[in-house]
Amino acid sequence: MVFPWKKSRAGLLSLCMAPLVVGAFASAQATAGPTSKATAPEVLREFVVLPKVGVYGRAPFHVDAIDAAFVRGDWKMPAHGDMVVAPDGRSVKWRSATANEAGMLATRTLLGGYAATRFHSPRSGVFLLEATGHAVVYVNGEPHAGDPYALGGYPLPVLLRKGENVFVFHVAQPQLQARLVRPEAEVVLFSDQATLPSIVPSIVQGEEGKTHSEKRWGAIPLVNASGEPLQGATIVAHAKGGESVETPIAWLDSASMRKVPFQFLAPSDPKNLQLEIQIVRREEKLATTTLSLESVRASDLQVRTFRSRIDRSVQSYVLLPAQGNEAGKPPGLLLALHGAGVSAREFASHFQPKSWAHLLVPEGRGRYGFDWEDWARDDAIEAMNDLARHYPIDDRRQYVTGHAMGAHGALVLAATEPNRFAAVGTSAAWASLSTYGGGMPAPSNPTPVQEILGRSAASSDTLRFLDNLQQAGVYLLHGAADEVVPVKQSRLILAELSKSHDDFAFQEKPQAGNWWGKTTVDSPEMMDFFQARQRRATPPSRISFSTTDLGLSASSHWVTIAGQEQPFVLSRAELDRTDSPLSITGTTENISRLSIDKSAVPANRPFFVRLDGSPPMRFRAMPASGQVWMAKEGDRWHRVLAPKTTNKGPARYGGFKSVFRKDCLLVFGTRGDDEENAWSRAKARFDAETFAYRGNGALEILPDTEFDAAADRDRNVVLYGNFDTNRACPALLSTSPVRMFRNRIEMGKRPVTGNALGFLVVRPRPGSDTALVGVVGGTGVQGMRLTNRLRYFVSGVAYPDLVVFGPQMLERGDRDVRAAGFFSEAWTTNKADIVWRDMAL
Repeated sequence: MVFPWKKSRAGLLSLCMAPLVVGAFASAQATAGPTSKATAPEVLREFVVLPKVGVYGRAPFHVDAIDAAFVRGDWKMPAHGDMVVAPDGRSVKWRSATANEAGMLATRTLLGGYAATRFHSPRSGVFLLEATGHAVVYVNGEPHAGDPYALGGYPLPVLLRKGENVFVFHVAQPQLQARLVRPEAEVVLFSDQATLPSIVPSIVQGEEGKTHSEKRWGAIPLVNASGEPLQGATIVAHAKGGESVETPIAWLDSASMRKVPFQFLAPSDPKNLQLEIQIVRREEKLATTTLSLESVRASDLQVRTFRSRIDRSVQSYVLLPAQGNEAGKPPGLLLALHGAGVSAREFASHFQPKSWAHLLVPEGRGRYGFDWEDWARDDAIEAMNDLARHYPIDDRRQYVTGHAMGAHGALVLAATEPNRFAAVGTSAAWASLSTYGGGMPAPSNPTPVQEILGRSAASSDTLRFLDNLQQAGVYLLHGAADEVVPVKQSRLILAELSKSHDDFAFQEKPQAGNWWGKTTVDSPEMMDFFQARQRRATPPSRISFSTTDLGLSASSHWVTIAGQEQPFVLSRAELDRTDSPLSITGTTENISRLSIDKSAVPANRPFFVRLDGSPPMRFRAMPASGQVWMAKEGDRWHRVLAPKTTNKGPARYGGFKSVFRKDCLLVFGTRGDDEENAWSRAKARFDAETFAYRGNGALEILPDTEFDAAADRDRNVVLYGNFDTNRACPALLSTSPVRMFRNRIEMGKRPVTGNALGFLVVRPRPGSDTALVGVVGGTGVQGMRLTNRLRYFVSGVAYPDLVVFGPQMLERGDRDVRAAGFFSEAWTTNKADIVWRDMAL
């Protein structure tokens, strides 16, 4: 891992980017601290500590001697003087250490190392672990998410046994603090961490004074501190004197936490802004709290909320409505992306109201999120779409800007959404993770496995896609003396733009650093640049479009790339439309299938398409479907029918991370032995905790006994285990050419045997044209544990459709990856792009 203190200079890094381990529960309304009563805390003071014994970075497979011991199952609580041999052959000793009176353990010399301690509990049950400064903690051998950025927040529930319990913290800050609290209630709510919208009384009342009954979304963290799953419960919300609204609570495991969504009716009386929340099960009140709502004027900065399609969580964004706009003319939209460590509200406060555009600042799944890649990018799009449902917006006048990490995000959004923005502006931008912050390892002479792994994350290299900005104006702003993001980053972007772009400006501010006040982001020159531009009313006649991941970005105006010759390798289309005769000609690179839509040609006119010098493909007119399709066979292009929806395509393209991008449900197995079942449950919980911390997420979890494969067929599902240990595998993987069992993996002509293999697999969900099934598991409990800390929630790190790795992965990294690659267009192993450690498939 790249830990934050390695690059931080007097805290300045928080302004620029989200380093590797970042994330937050916090919403726009949140501050730290529980509101429930609890017993006096038990501070963890006595430790044995170990310096760094691993190699991390943005690698998909790290090496770590302590992780390896947990995987083998032979880790034991060390004593002072015990020796550990690191993967590089170094011998390192554990030594005793004691936290100070405030409970802080000095760990500056241990960054990337470990701190272990014992806690003797007089009874078994759920405790709340309040810890900070660690990347992860093993509690009696089970991993739990950490707080690597010392953000604080509500505690994490952990199940302890009577007697000795062992905590092993992976150190991620110069100080580590940990204590345990026994909650007094079995259901605990944390009101200070609630996500709530602002209430605008004039909108609630309406122009004629009539109260609107539109339901609003909120969310509140809930801990199930009981010994049983919480099921059949509802959350009841009502303002004083108002109508109650009930929202079902999804199944919640014991010793678990989730930020649960709820709906409520906004109070019509602006003087009464108290919202009562109750957790009810079969008329029994399990918990209750009161939340305070914020009342603002319609023209004020305000928080709006929406239900995310990613994980059914409630997310928020900040809106500063346009003011003084021309009557009858809808305003545009200025999307502004915050830097690392900055909340949406804080960032929005730096902008003056605009007469020409609404200002929208998305949370991006937290103060740090995912470097505005992955789910943070999706969050910005969801926020834009939500605002468009409630406010009229001139879609030809949409702009995106940001500072530092947010400036990188502005480039990401503009490059992956080339149809949307009239202009993009950056302040202190960094180009990509490969040039700033450390991307995935890129060996000069990669093995076939390393080449496949590198391709999986290729979409993170934003510099490769700047051609996609050709239809948008680009404004680059950077302080010449920036001590956080060197100005050479913007110069690098400028050099790349200069190769093909003809509408850009670069302002290098002499002697300015990373921040020089509000005009750092609300730059008058940049705003003038935006106002002077709008998207053209007619589609462009020339398109230059590049992509590597069709599930992330596949279309530019009237062309869609729907198939690649080599998955996740750069694909490029250079196309020109001419009117006399009506034709589309051009060249392609690494494209096997594409479509052209009706916006390219007038209705009822014949036209032809000629690609890569192939004979022209003639069309009498654009068909009623609004699309024509072409496929490449050998060196020639041919007209074809629309592809099967069951095939790979932009709606469902693969790459393992993609399974978490749409309405994802985690299903753990209960059909294995005790160790297998315990791993499956703990791993699902760890993934949910990690996504909650890193992306303010709320992934739902179910045991396989509660899962109905016939329901919600368009919902993505992640299964934990294998065919022998998870009851849902046979139903959801009935069409899979890869089948995973104890002691073996069946893969066509290349079965793999062994009881200590780990794997990740993503497949199409049967019965759906869009849903995916991911599998995280192993051929035995040791292989299952190998997946514990795979980093699919880290920006810049990615995995292909299939990866199988052996028991020495934590000692040898990707050198013990046995197979990795992508399924074919038909999701088969026939013609698949899969490589093996020993030979090609």
